[in-house]
Amino acid sequence: MKRKVYVGMDVHKETIQIAYLTSNSKEILKEQQIKHNEVQIKKFIKKLKTEWNEIYCCYEAGVTGYPLYRY
Repeated sequence: MKRKVYVGMDVHKETIQIAYLTSNSKEILKEQQIKHNEVQIKKFIKKLKTEWNEIYCCYEAGVTGYPLYRY
């Protein structure tokens, strides 16, 4: 069975606040904050890939969110 996780990202100039949940739960599974840089974002996604088969991410499309799309 494939495991899905849904990740929401609130993007700020210096940090990204992250919350995620599964399709089986309406409760937030985990919240954390990472630095807003390419290395930290890729490290975060790589870790998620070890735990989940399918990862769906969304972020705010604003001035601080566009670099995230390019990573």
